Amino acid sequence: MEYVFLITAGLLVHTYIVYPVSLPLLSLFFSLRRKQGNPNKFKVSMVIAAHNEEKVIEEKIRNCFDLEFPRKHLEILIGSDASTDKTNSIVSKYAPDVKLFQYNQRGGKAAVLNQLVPRAQGDILVFCDANTMLLRNALQKLLAHFEDPSVGCVCGRLILHDAGHSALGIGESIYWNLESEIKKLEGKLGIVIGANGGIYAIRRELFERIPVDKTVMDDFFVTTRVLKAGKAAIYEPQAIGSEETSLETYGEFHRKVRISQANFNLLSKYTPLLNPLRGLVAYGFFSHKFLRWIAPVLMMVLLVSNALLLSQGSFYYAAFAAQTLLYFVAGLGYARNGKTRKSKLLLIPFYFVSMNLALLIGMFRAMFNNDGGMWKRIERSTVRIDTPMARKPAANRVKVNEFSS
Repeated sequence: MEYVFLITAGLLVHTYIVYPVSLPLLSLFFSLRRKQGNPNKFKVSMVIAAHNEEKVIEEKIRNCFDLEFPRKHLEILIGSDASTDKTNSIVSKYAPDVKLFQYNQRGGKAAVLNQLVPRAQGDILVFCDANTMLLRNALQKLLAHFEDPSVGCVCGRLILHDAGHSALGIGESIYWNLESEIKKLEGKLGIVIGANGGIYAIRRELFERIPVDKTVMDDFFVTTRVLKAGKAAIYEPQAIGSEETSLETYGEFHRKVRISQANFNLLSKYTPLLNPLRGLVAYGFFSHKFLRWIAPVLMMVLLVSNALLLSQGSFYYAAFAAQTLLYFVAGLGYARNGKTRKSKLLLIPFYFVSMNLALLIGMFRAMFNNDGGMWKRIERSTVRIDTPMARKPAANRVKVNEFSS
């Protein structure tokens, strides 16, 4: 039982502490020598899946037009996934500068992307969400890296702004900032394990059809296919997009459950990345993703094994007390709910435990429930901090794709 306790504790410490600390050390020896060139020489296809995005789609189109990139080299493809609002009529106003593809039957985001990509004519595919607004130089920053033929994917930096309504939303913003730092370090090694779905680009020939029989994280699937093909996936922190976290705690929690379920749905397609022969890719996937996904199980095993070892000495009493305190403080944060955002001490344990609970629920849903390949929607605010990256929308609120990540 002591071995069980020590192994589970070691794995949790590894994924949350050792792995992030190890990345700067690894970059000293394995950092990519990046070759950058003229981004304007590429033909680019901006690919956007949309379902009932009337409140943001016009702003998104204008945001694309404002990008510092030759218009003749940029095509914009928008796939309307059986939209029932004014999305189609709004997009139609911008033809032929924007190509609209209307699908009468809901298929889900992955299905729309599968149909849009074969129609794209660009050398580089840029995937972007309808609610993600880009800085004017974002494409320039992304595309400059494709001068290097070893680079297959470039992930931009997604900034999440909390609307102030959700304790989990604030926690997500804090967590996302930490994740962005990890992606930055992974990018130096060429092993970004999962791009930011709101802003990333790949070489057109590396796109692999996304499974649609189950809910899937399209950005994660596409990025892992690039790594599987032996190409580098890097991170460009100056290619910036912005979007909001959920308005309500339940919405953010539900999004986490869906993301977890989507990842476990295709676990068999991702496990080949654990092959030790893949070197740093295997290390990154095991440490950053696989262990994170199974962390809820490890936490339960750790707690139970710890309880069974209480008679073995004061060390196990202290470890059990620390775990109990974590869950107690998280529970106190849940009880306070919206007021939690005022207390950082409650916020961090509350978000950490809630995130792992969502992972656990998603795991079980993947095992026992198949709800098809369509993404659902959660409500988010469109109030942005004062940045030059986009115009402020007229509406105060908007519903966006759940799998903006």
